[in-house]
Amino acid sequence: MSLFAELKRRNVLKVAIAYIVTSWLVAQVAQLAAESFGAPEWVMKMFITLLALGFPFAVIFAWAFEMTPEGIKKEKEIDRSQSITRVTGQKLNYTIIGLLALALGYFAYDKFLLTPATTVPVQVTETEEVRQDGLQTIAVLPFLNMSEDTSNEYFSDGLTEELLNILAKIKELRVAGRTSSFAFKGKNEDLRSIGEKLNVKSILEGSVRKDDKRNRVRITAQLIDVEDGYHLWSETYDRDLDDIFAIQEEIARKVAEALRVTLLGEDEVRLSAQTTTDLSAYDLYLRGLEQLNTYSFASLKVAISTFEQASKLDPVYVPARLKLAESWIESAFTGAVSQAEAIEVGRPILDSILEQDPTNSDAHVLSSRFYRFEREIDLAGKELSLAMDHNPRNVDALRGMGRMLLNAGNVQIGMEYLEESFRIDPYSVAVLWDLGMGAAFMLKPQETEKYARRIGELQPDSPNRYWGPGIAYLFAGNLVRSLDYQLKTVHMDVDDFEITANIASTWLDLGDLEQAEHWAKQADEIGADQPLPILSRIMIYGYREQHGLAGDLARRALDRKLDNRLGSSFFIRSAYISNLVRQQKITEALEYYRAEIPEAFDDSLQLDLQTPLRADQFLDIALLLQIGDPTSEQASELIDAAEQKMQLRDDSFLPWQRSLDRASVAAARGDKETALQQLHQAYERQLRMRWRERLTSSIAFNGLRNEPEYKRLVTLFETDMERQLALTQELREIIK
Repeated sequence: MSLFAELKRRNVLKVAIAYIVTSWLVAQVAQLAAESFGAPEWVMKMFITLLALGFPFAVIFAWAFEMTPEGIKKEKEIDRSQSITRVTGQKLNYTIIGLLALALGYFAYDKFLLTPATTVPVQVTETEEVRQDGLQTIAVLPFLNMSEDTSNEYFSDGLTEELLNILAKIKELRVAGRTSSFAFKGKNEDLRSIGEKLNVKSILEGSVRKDDKRNRVRITAQLIDVEDGYHLWSETYDRDLDDIFAIQEEIARKVAEALRVTLLGEDEVRLSAQTTTDLSAYDLYLRGLEQLNTYSFASLKVAISTFEQASKLDPVYVPARLKLAESWIESAFTGAVSQAEAIEVGRPILDSILEQDPTNSDAHVLSSRFYRFEREIDLAGKELSLAMDHNPRNVDALRGMGRMLLNAGNVQIGMEYLEESFRIDPYSVAVLWDLGMGAAFMLKPQETEKYARRIGELQPDSPNRYWGPGIAYLFAGNLVRSLDYQLKTVHMDVDDFEITANIASTWLDLGDLEQAEHWAKQADEIGADQPLPILSRIMIYGYREQHGLAGDLARRALDRKLDNRLGSSFFIRSAYISNLVRQQKITEALEYYRAEIPEAFDDSLQLDLQTPLRADQFLDIALLLQIGDPTSEQASELIDAAEQKMQLRDDSFLPWQRSLDRASVAAARGDKETALQQLHQAYERQLRMRWRERLTSSIAFNGLRNEPEYKRLVTLFETDMERQLALTQELREIIK
């Protein structure tokens, strides 16, 4: 008998086929399990190796042994007339057929359901159910880090962020913001639930395995329809790390194809123009992103250093240079560095980027923030408009415009911009904070609390969960509730000298000098040279009627051109000017303003009347001019200009501020009756925050202070402060 015939008789060939098919099926299941549990790459390799090693043993076993009714016996010990190999072979036939059916079924599922071919129509309709405002909606969830080195998570997170940015360049795609997408990192939540929360119809997710030793990367990406959970597209890329940029672009194109999004000419240009760089620079860039997103004093310092290293390796790599400028801005925003230092280093970077690419939306956003540091609000607004022209869905641009309008008093329009940014990035703590501040400006502290609770859910360790309501209740005149929140805030961040300084100011509003001194001393120990600790000390000097000390400290602060923190510039300047007027040094006061606002002294008086900024300073100049010449026409024009600028604020913006504005203008025009009526209205509208400084340091009200009605008004404030102070006993126990 030939060898082949003997192999058939002993069922060796059938056993070999059955082993191969079974091994393939087992390998597929093992692959899914390995990816689900995040097993290292070597586990799967070892498993396949063991399966391969088992093949010759299975063949040898089939040759040497035979199944009998009595069990397994050596083939040579069995009488061939008693052999049942024919029966065993028939059973193996059924087994092989069953295994092949399973294999074919799995193949069909993977081919036509998990990964639909381009010739098979994807079940996506053009109805409003799937498209919103004519746009496809998608979220990019953080890709899993499946590398053996867990520290490579910066790479998978950075890759996710880059994919998100690339997809956002496609005009017909509305991409959920980074913060919202990353809110679901590490959470095993149902994709349908995530899609509903992010208001998207599809989700891109995947995994990344980076092998530094072999310079390889394995990226698995899958696009899922949120409504039914089916895979619209999936792919695995196993390539050299050098191909990382090509992989990113390819994934973006495949996603667009699966969602039936037509790439327009401008989309093609953006995708093709994707910035590439040296791998070492790219790695540093991703590490810098991790530090920037951590957002602490220490991490921002590391981010600056890391982005600087990346920029040195590749001076024309725009993403690293952009993030370097952003890191400087955020460091200045947190107070870690001065705004002047950030401008000096960061502005040339942005100027260079915009010179090469005037359409870079992110660069325009960052440029606007530098202008805001310099109080060039008009120029900041123009930069934000350009940013939105080039990318209408740029969350940072929408948020920046919204916050700028809020600060200018245009609450209604500002909130519209913030609400649009919230629709794109509903899990952004920054957007939630700004919405909370918008509610605070409208004296709606309960709404601020709602946003703050959401911040607490997303970031339980964030002091802003208490700081926001603390500010809101301060604006709304409930100083006891405000102090409660402020104390909770400082308990979470004991090194924040701005909060301790604000607590000192609040105690002083209540008339408790001892507590004010206690907290001002704490603020001085950490940040004595910073705006808010200086302001709290100036307020204490004013309370003690040590006006000379208050004025001298204010002058030194103004000479240093400190940043404006929570309105500190207004009160520091008021203390300085008020002290000069008290000493009858009118010329010196006018010289200060002449250096600060020279246009207010021009004969032509060409003033910017498009924003409410500097309205109070125009009024101060007018009042100073009237002291020397009560009939000054220039003073009258400045009062008109100040009133016009003040009217640009919405009535809903700090309602008591509108009353103060009207009182100041009326007092400057000599209308004491209207001025006093408006001051009473400010009291009724819950003005309590720094009430003493607003009444006593503003030179607009100098002519009212001997009026009986003014004195009765001061008594009203003092009485309410005594009432509120009596409610602070529980807070004092907490402090002890």
